[in-house]
Amino acid sequence: MDQDSLDHPEVIRRLNRDFVPIRVDSDQRPDINSRYNMGGWPTVAILDADGQLIVGETYLQTGQLLDMLSVVQKNPSAKRFEDPPKREPTEPVKTSSPDESIVQSVVEHLLRLFDPEFGGFGGPPKFPQTWALELAFQLHHRTGNPKWLKMAVLTLDNMRESGLYDRIDGGFFRYSIRGDWDNPHYEKLLEVNARMLSLYLDAYRLTGQLLYRSTAQGVIDYLYTTLAAEGVCWFYGSQSADEDYYTQSEEERLGAEPPALDRTFYIDYNAMTASALLTAHSVLGDLKYLDAAMKLIGYLWQHGRRPAQGMFHCQDHNGDPLLAGYLSDQARMITALIDAFEATGIKRYLDQALELLEIMDRDLWDGGEGGYWDLPAGPGREGILKIRIKPFADNAVAAMTLTRLFHLTGQDCYRTRAGSVLSHLSTVYKPYQQHAAPFALALERFLFPPHYTVIVGKKGEARWNDLIRAAHRLKSPWKVVLPLDTEEDTARVKSLGYTTSAEPLAYVCIGTKCFKPVSRPEDLMDLKPQG
Repeated sequence: MDQDSLDHPEVIRRLNRDFVPIRVDSDQRPDINSRYNMGGWPTVAILDADGQLIVGETYLQTGQLLDMLSVVQKNPSAKRFEDPPKREPTEPVKTSSPDESIVQSVVEHLLRLFDPEFGGFGGPPKFPQTWALELAFQLHHRTGNPKWLKMAVLTLDNMRESGLYDRIDGGFFRYSIRGDWDNPHYEKLLEVNARMLSLYLDAYRLTGQLLYRSTAQGVIDYLYTTLAAEGVCWFYGSQSADEDYYTQSEEERLGAEPPALDRTFYIDYNAMTASALLTAHSVLGDLKYLDAAMKLIGYLWQHGRRPAQGMFHCQDHNGDPLLAGYLSDQARMITALIDAFEATGIKRYLDQALELLEIMDRDLWDGGEGGYWDLPAGPGREGILKIRIKPFADNAVAAMTLTRLFHLTGQDCYRTRAGSVLSHLSTVYKPYQQHAAPFALALERFLFPPHYTVIVGKKGEARWNDLIRAAHRLKSPWKVVLPLDTEEDTARVKSLGYTTSAEPLAYVCIGTKCFKPVSRPEDLMDLKPQG
């Protein structure tokens, strides 16, 4: 639109004469995007003096934009949206406590939308749908039904071999315009590549297929060659689309100027990347990924947080924080901190996760209907921004973190709150269709116990660390690893009924089925059940 509409002299004249034009970066202001987006980018939304939506569209050519401006200028009430877009239903259908039947309803919808030729869910434009693929891994492992793994593998193979994956520079594009994953939209997001990195690492851990390992390595290489910020340990938000560049050969690209970067420091996307790097450490066994993840998490905690308000969302172009307390940043940072604790046994990370959760509960929890609002209540918001909403996927992520905290701490309050979040989501999930996959995954993990491994030993000892890494290499996609120190965690070790010895021990339980403790990492891969 910059080239086709917004640089037209008459558009410029009319906008400056009759309107107050404001450009919003939807990545920096997801609160505005979630309330005013008209179904895609770019969005053109015309508001009245109170910030209420008069009319809105997505892409507009010059004539269409001028027509819209004329209609509104002559009669501002000619077309008014009575309700803001994307609001939660005002009268949700009440249900009983969520159960496995809800997971099945989401699964049946995914099955109807699955593409048996190229994989993926739904028609073009085609997005990777990483949550649905994680759900397929989970269902395969729990049920033993091979169809779920086949669906996931078919999708992963076709995405990797199509134009969605950049085999020259590495990394994945955001989505594909065609159903066969070719003809992508040439934009690379940190968020997408962090999710795809975790997904392909999980696929390699589950199947041992080297193609998935090499794909994951290609994503890591892209992150460090292109999105890594200079002189610090965090990553830029995205690389812009440039069809001319990406359709060139490898030799031609060497001499070409690469597409521009969005150099914004986003907290939630970087937290997701830290989690992906911790997975890379556990799956690939390379300590440099552990070191990189821990440095990134430390940087996020030091530079991306206001102590009384929690994590903020990003920094603006002046370096000032934006959107302190936003749900996505709290939930993803808590996830990264839990991942750090499970990977290292350093209790500080668990304490920090619980500190953020306290802020999230204080500022965002809806004590009436359950679930978390996206932003704290407060003055200074106009128009539809006054309306508080509960982001669907972010609430699912929150439920998953609460379930993990229950297993890590043994405190029932976290499971109770996770159940309250899931009960809320069960009243609103149906319109989301295949996008309800994160809710179904969160419900799966709430209803069915994880592959639960407790490592008891002296913190930091080489064998203790080796057992932790081995526990993370187990194939189960739903697992919790609890490292306990014989000196600091004596009470917890005793409450779990475990004994200590001169060497570290790993105790493994899957539901009510437990295994004899082992002291060697290799023995974790071939356990014999007790009795």
